[in-house]
Amino acid sequence: MSNCETRTDLAAKVAEALKEKKPVMLASLAAQFGVAEKDIAEAMPEDMAKVISGEHFATVWAALTSWEKATFIVQHGGHVIEIKTRIAAGKFGHGYYNIMGKEAVGGHLKADAIAHIGFLSMPFMGLESHSVQFFDADGHVAFSIYAGRGDDKKILPEIREHFLALKASF
Repeated sequence: MSNCETRTDLAAKVAEALKEKKPVMLASLAAQFGVAEKDIAEAMPEDMAKVISGEHFATVWAALTSWEKATFIVQHGGHVIEIKTRIAAGKFGHGYYNIMGKEAVGGHLKADAIAHIGFLSMPFMGLESHSVQFFDADGHVAFSIYAGRGDDKKILPEIREHFLALKASF
């Protein structure tokens, strides 16, 4: 940890930053404190974040397929790609976790490159927000899946319940 000497120090700084009225995101806090996003997630208060081993990838992914709505986000090179969709089921094969989406996100994920998975409950722009963050071995977010919202911009209640139950199951 370059700008923070200890995890306790980082946790105190993160807690203080979360009290501010300006919008904060995992990536902006990581940049502010000179650490990886996973370090920020681990430093957040327990009610806001839980980080588990990436070995649970298939279990977590399967649970996300029950969500009626989700937003799949990939950030790369300063770009932010958001896809509002259902999360399609997948299966392992040929070194990838192959997402079988025909009407949803499809593709091929290197599940073995996901070292940790974070469950975050972190307000954004004054709105309740719940997400599942998939971290690589360096603690950077490979991609994220956010709980879906209704037309009123509120998290759909059944998705909130699924998220909280999944988080609590680990």
